[in-house]
Amino acid sequence: MYIQITPDNTWEDVQGELCDVVITALVALRTLTPDTRGVFERHLAGVRERSLGPAAP
Repeated sequence: MYIQITPDNTWEDVQGELCDVVITALVALRTLTPDTRGVFERHLAGVRERSLGPAAP
């Protein structure tokens, strides 16, 4: 999947394309992973830690 952006696209077109990517990824994750929520939450925690540092206790 790719995002096709041309000079004729509006900001709303770009936002819609990004939403399509998110929806497609979440549907694929749910289709392939029984523990969708757990997989997503663990991955998000790793991204958060890489970006912001360890979470406060």
